[in-house]
Amino acid sequence: MNRKISFIILTFCIVLVASQSCKHKELDVYQAPENTFTIKGSVHEMNLYPDLPPEFPEHEGKVEFTSYCAVCHSLKYISTQPNFPAKTWEAEVNKMIQKYHAPIDSVTGRKILNYLIAVKGK
Repeated sequence: MNRKISFIILTFCIVLVASQSCKHKELDVYQAPENTFTIKGSVHEMNLYPDLPPEFPEHEGKVEFTSYCAVCHSLKYISTQPNFPAKTWEAEVNKMIQKYHAPIDSVTGRKILNYLIAVKGK
């Protein structure tokens, strides 16, 4: 039981320190610091910094895209995809709705599809 409590406290402290350390750095352009792990004698120190979500350009459908797609997976996943043709994006959006049961109606699905074609289309 004591190990569980110690682990929970340690995890909480790591998250707290990581979140506070980002607030003290003022940069013109935000650059996420790198995660670090150091051993100083018997002391182990780890700094974990949050992975910020990618920025997507403004365009009609962005709100629906960021709201609905981020419910199931990271938007970073989408930002790393190549620029696909419209038919590929259409198949992907349909797959999310039909196979994975994303709660997206046809109007919202069309807005998301149009957004993806506009910003990540070929």
